[in-house]
Amino acid sequence: MARTEAAQRNGSTREVILETAERLFAERGFAATSVRDIVGEASTSAPSLYHFFGSKENLLVVLITDRHDEYCDELEAELAFAKTPFEVCQRFVKFLLTNMSKRPTTAKFLLAIMFGPRQNIPEDLVGETLMRSQKIVQARLREVTGGVSESRIVFARMMLLGMITPAVLLFLTSDVRSFSPKLPGCIAQRVIDMMSDTHPVCAWPSVDQVS
Repeated sequence: MARTEAAQRNGSTREVILETAERLFAERGFAATSVRDIVGEASTSAPSLYHFFGSKENLLVVLITDRHDEYCDELEAELAFAKTPFEVCQRFVKFLLTNMSKRPTTAKFLLAIMFGPRQNIPEDLVGETLMRSQKIVQARLREVTGGVSESRIVFARMMLLGMITPAVLLFLTSDVRSFSPKLPGCIAQRVIDMMSDTHPVCAWPSVDQVS
């Protein structure tokens, strides 16, 4: 019984630290948030944080991995319902906007990591974080698209990301959380037009090993 209670306490303390760090990183940024800030807000101690995570940097790695894995799993499940390229793009935009509205703290934390200043955040971790979600979109686009070159699919993915960026920046800089319900369809249609027109596409970097 004592071991069970201790394990529950440890699990609770660890999650409180994660949730507190997520909120502070979202509000202040990684560089401007100290270990003292986190443990003070979490009503715990610095030794507890170091016990569970080793350092503020490792805490960030755990937090990004945990939150982004959940985000990507849900995104993949959502896009599995898409049967056309238009639906893939529309569902992606709607999924992202819905997450910003329903989970503002997590969304602000992740999107600030992906789109904001690096703030001493490990570059390889940021790259992996950004690319996993893009791989999911690109893979699903390929699965539902016929007769379109890989370079055009890559171009469409990059244009999709570029078109949603203004909404993301509005959310990050002014806490705008409500967008027109027509926005997902409008962006999706523009991207689909690019996939079928005769204009040349830019040589965007491809996402390697997308199955």
